[in-house]
Amino acid sequence: MGRSVPRWAAVFLMAHAVHGAAASDVIFISSFAAEPPAVLDITAAHNAVRAAVGVGPLFWDERLAATAQAWANTCTPSDGTNTQIGHNPSRSVGYPWNVGENIASATFVLSSQNIVNLWASEQQYYDHDMNTCSAVPPQSCSHYTQIVWANTYALGCGTATCANLSLPDVVVCDYGPAGNVGVEPPY
Repeated sequence: MGRSVPRWAAVFLMAHAVHGAAASDVIFISSFAAEPPAVLDITAAHNAVRAAVGVGPLFWDERLAATAQAWANTCTPSDGTNTQIGHNPSRSVGYPWNVGENIASATFVLSSQNIVNLWASEQQYYDHDMNTCSAVPPQSCSHYTQIVWANTYALGCGTATCANLSLPDVVVCDYGPAGNVGVEPPY
């Protein structure tokens, strides 16, 4: 039987894990719960990437998971090609901060570790000293920087199979507060 941590203790511990948070800071968490089987261990996979750069852990948040799941269920394509799901333009509604989002799509069910590895592989394009992505050729690193954003502490993910998309197996992860904001590096 695992060790249980009271909710107040988890919030206290999280306040100290969030970069720049003081012990007196109030941290918003809607609820703590276990990840659903479809994304089992995705929080641990995120936290391994974060630990590698000295950033505190993420905590599973049921409310963010519900937002991510609701959006995944819409199967809304990103453009007219119906290749993959697009981003949820309303994901921040009702939250005290902006919500970040990473999306993965494939023709097969992605494991939690494979999803995070895919996003974390963008680290090779990230220049921490310049706080930019590689420009030649233009590469994205925003999935990676969202994972390691020091002020982000909450994570919730959802999955869906979207028959209307050519990449039908979808995973949506929402993060609070959002990363990739301002001019400061993520860590």
